[in-house]
Amino acid sequence: VCAGGNGYVYTVPVIQGATSYIWTPTIGMSIISGAGTNSITVNFAYNSAPGYLMVYGAAPCGNGSMSQLAISVNPPATPTLSGPATVCMGSTGNVYTTQTGMTGYTWGIVGGTITSGGTTTTNTATVTWNTTGTQNISVNYNNSNGCAGINPAMYNVTVNTLPTPTISGAGTACTGVPYVYTTQSGMSGYAWTVSAGGTIQSGAGTNAITVLWNATGGQSVSVNYNNANGCSALNPVSYPVTVNPVTVPVINGSAAVCVNSGYYTYTTQTGMTGYNWTISSGGTIVSGGTTNAVTVVWPTA
Repeated sequence: VCAGGNGYVYTVPVIQGATSYIWTPTIGMSIISGAGTNSITVNFAYNSAPGYLMVYGAAPCGNGSMSQLAISVNPPATPTLSGPATVCMGSTGNVYTTQTGMTGYTWGIVGGTITSGGTTTTNTATVTWNTTGTQNISVNYNNSNGCAGINPAMYNVTVNTLPTPTISGAGTACTGVPYVYTTQSGMSGYAWTVSAGGTIQSGAGTNAITVLWNATGGQSVSVNYNNANGCSALNPVSYPVTVNPVTVPVINGSAAVCVNSGYYTYTTQTGMTGYNWTISSGGTIVSGGTTNAVTVVWPTA
């Protein structure tokens, strides 16, 4: 029998004239049903010892002779588990292993999904972890004597959260102008990419990059990284950028004038912002320096 085993049945033939059957169990054996009959069901405690199960028939006219059966007690299985104890949420291909060559493997899992193995005939289970926090995987089996473990082997696994990268920077940009895009600091393994319309000029591998946009239209910046637990987001975060053509100002006005010959007006496109006029040392802006038109005098040839 197995230490800790339950439901073993022992019988003797019906004894003619017997009104009761007197059973004497071994150490650790408990009769759970059938006491006083010719068939008993017993459980064995985990500390059961080998010995003899004895029985005799009893009747008003006297007791019969005793019969005995030698009982050997086999130890329970002692399953163990090994595998990754710290993982990232959503991580796949985590293999957990117990002893080979056993039978009746019984696997259990909390917070994950067994994707391969984990059957009654396999000593390994491959797991995808779906829930953060302290989760576990367990196994029991029957050893070469057919005895299961007292309890399943329970293996705790810490499932860490995934990071959620964010990107900040110009969502509307102009061609030919460098822009800085940043994500969380203090991480590792920064992996930046930009769409075909841009070029990373500096900062690759850090939390801030400088991008030069070369093409107009809808572009994007993306990033992923590893957090303090070594976990990365399932997918990089993508940040949309609308790239507009660079401004090409045009100036209209007199290109040939006489010294101190009066006021001259120079204009550029209307409806814009941030007008910033400059003039060479031979002239002076007298009005309109922040609008689309300036008035100039030329005192120097």
